[in-house]
Amino acid sequence: MKVVDKIKRISGTLHLTAYDAHGVELWSDTAHNLIVATGYNATAEALAGVEGARIQKIAVGANGTAPQATDTEITGAEVVNITNVEYPAPATVRFNFMIDYGVAVGMPIREFGLLTADGRLFSRKTREAIDKTEHMSIVGAWDIHM
Repeated sequence: MKVVDKIKRISGTLHLTAYDAHGVELWSDTAHNLIVATGYNATAEALAGVEGARIQKIAVGANGTAPQATDTEITGAEVVNITNVEYPAPATVRFNFMIDYGVAVGMPIREFGLLTADGRLFSRKTREAIDKTEHMSIVGAWDIHM
């Protein structure tokens, strides 16, 4: 067995919960995502202390094409800041965020992206369209497992 075969790849899990204007849960979903090539590069830079490599934002877009390792952007992105960071388990970091009521209104959200401070795509997840209205907020937690 080659040493490379023993290396654990970084993985991610995206948790989403939608709420109506009264705070009532509409639905929730949990699924795995793809860490893209620029995400692995950013990880190496973050270990070296490069400030721009720090994960800082979430983007949503309308492109439902399956994620590829070569993806570099979210189509027609609406971008929000990470609200806080947690460490729920060893070798896991959780990025919490909210797509508030007034964000991405009218967008059929089909893709989510985790972005570095300098705007590089770290990971990408696609799904069935979410028809975002001003009466819906989406609360998310994006776990990255090392």
